Amino acid sequence: MQKETFNVGGMVCGSCEGIIEEELLQIEGVKSVDASFGKGTVSVEYDDENLDRTVFKEAIGQMGYCVLEKPNDSKRKTFALAAILFGLYYIVKNTIGFNYIPQISEQMGYGLIFTAGLVTSVHCIAMCGGIAVSHGIGSGGKTGNIKPSLLYNAGRVVSYTIVGAAAGAIGQVLTPSGQLKGAVAILAGMLMVLMGMRMLGVISLPDFLSIRISKFVPGGTGILKKSPFTPFYVGLANGLMPCGPLQTMQIYALGTGSVLRGATAMFLFSLGTVPLMLGFGAVTSVIGKGLGNKVAKLSGAMVIALGVIMTGRGMALSGISLEFAQEQKNAQVAEIENGVQTLNMAVTAYGYDVDAQIVTVGTPVRINVDAQNINGCNNPISIPQYGVEVDIMEENIIEFTPDSEGAITISCWMGMVTTKIYAVNDTSSIDESSFEADDEYAGGGFGGCCGAQGESEAAIAEMDGEGQTVKMNVGWDGFSPNVLVVQKDIPVTWEIYGDEISYCNKTITIPGTDVSIDVEKGKKEVRFTPNATGEIRFTCWMGMLQGRIVVVDDIENVDLDSL
Repeated sequence: MQKETFNVGGMVCGSCEGIIEEELLQIEGVKSVDASFGKGTVSVEYDDENLDRTVFKEAIGQMGYCVLEKPNDSKRKTFALAAILFGLYYIVKNTIGFNYIPQISEQMGYGLIFTAGLVTSVHCIAMCGGIAVSHGIGSGGKTGNIKPSLLYNAGRVVSYTIVGAAAGAIGQVLTPSGQLKGAVAILAGMLMVLMGMRMLGVISLPDFLSIRISKFVPGGTGILKKSPFTPFYVGLANGLMPCGPLQTMQIYALGTGSVLRGATAMFLFSLGTVPLMLGFGAVTSVIGKGLGNKVAKLSGAMVIALGVIMTGRGMALSGISLEFAQEQKNAQVAEIENGVQTLNMAVTAYGYDVDAQIVTVGTPVRINVDAQNINGCNNPISIPQYGVEVDIMEENIIEFTPDSEGAITISCWMGMVTTKIYAVNDTSSIDESSFEADDEYAGGGFGGCCGAQGESEAAIAEMDGEGQTVKMNVGWDGFSPNVLVVQKDIPVTWEIYGDEISYCNKTITIPGTDVSIDVEKGKKEVRFTPNATGEIRFTCWMGMLQGRIVVVDDIENVDLDSL
């Protein structure tokens, strides 16, 4: 019995191992093959004297892989590439934003769910790009290989829809809590990191984490390799990927409590991810396996970065506070009024800002929320440790009673905007300067959202002989003014001036209704007559930019400062 070991380049996932093993085992005289994506090696045992290294090298080359003369020093290059990508990620995260997901709630329309898929498909490229490459490039004519991309995405749509139906069915008997959402995000984030490291060849995962799709298909890899529907099977498996936005939508489907609604939501979300993924697959189908492997490596590094962020979000949603070296800052003790500890918290475009950080264990806490600016990232607000979640568009008071000492995390629904307060047994004996605060928590950290509306600016309608007119400009920084005061029972002409139209602000919607206003360059008029006092909230189609129409009995007696 003879054994040969080859250093092989071009393997990008566990399925590559199966393809190589299955192909080489078809050579007469070969007894066993062990391919290792993590090590970049293929070992062959054979008992035929007519076989030699040349036969195996040619067979491996015909599969689209290459035999290297010496071990590929990919780890050093991989870590350098990862460092560059982390730097790029940091720049994008702090400029246009990277992980934005439009506000997903029960009031969200199906059209916006489709749009959420469009927006988050960049994330899909990072997570699934390498997989799409490895299964979308064949050895035949390049231009004929766009078909695998269609099959791959069809499999994803079917899989997402089935998972959505299952989640909706589970939701009939289970309501997801903040801690459950956090646990799902932590698990997804950790698996993303492991998967990214494996894609880069940095580690080899245990067999139970290295599931090959071929194991679920009778006949193994050989059947898959020969089947024209292989990309479809791979797409089906993608529904179980540990992906942050995917898990977010699965939780949404869980919250619908309906098989039909859950399936519909996931179907539309998956359709939204198709255009960019399909385009990506079409491009990789004509660039060849060499450059395709580099794309897969890029995807691996990005998956690690996204996994770290997803894990951090999950910890915030679970109420887990990570303590790092931080500067010391004086903290304020909450005031007690009628046996209740009272704090005030401002919700701005930049995060959460509380006026006191220390509360007493066992005494009820009331947080008065000053909703200066609400967007798709900072609402609703949750305190995962105590199962509290409040939609501040409907309620501006958060109440709970701390039952143990330690940090209490206040988080947005996605775990991206956070602040924290501290619970102690006795406030009289503490040193207020000993409590830590950093940029992320003390001032209400804000991570990853794209542009947000500035502070509130109010304007009163102008009366004329036929009614009242209120004017608003739409620009890159939002609506100005974003608080419009009009009088009840008098016809309103709402003049909307499109100064700077962008992808975000091109459509104005009124939540809870079917009203949709397309913003145009120049002036557009919207006419209506309010018949009751109160507030009419409006947003951009993504929920990031927000405004209010305040209807009053008499605009002559309005205090703008109070708005």
